Amino acid sequence: MRSAKVFANKITNWDLTNTNVKPHLAEMPQVQPLQVELEAVIAEGRALDSQQEVARSQARDLNNQRLDIEKRGENLRRRIASHLRGTFGFTSEQLIQFGVNPRPRSIRRKKAEVKPAPETPAVK
Repeated sequence: MRSAKVFANKITNWDLTNTNVKPHLAEMPQVQPLQVELEAVIAEGRALDSQQEVARSQARDLNNQRLDIEKRGENLRRRIASHLRGTFGFTSEQLIQFGVNPRPRSIRRKKAEVKPAPETPAVK
């Protein structure tokens, strides 16, 4: 965004120079070709700036469309995954082929045996 503002300021400065030098062209005929070229550059710069703004607008529109598609796609994928879990079961390995992670099966663990602390001999 900064470069767009800097470019716009430069065009404004060029336009100021061009406008103020026109009344003095009779006194300085050697500047006339430069002034004509500057006028063409100003017109070309404004056209490019306008094209850039249109492109920036299109990019924002495309980003918004992409985000909308992303939300819709993810919503549909989740709904299908819910149906698949209901059909095959939450822990079924068949879910993997659809890109759905099955719920891990619960594994019963045996309680670790607690070893009594070794008794230390009494100190006399």
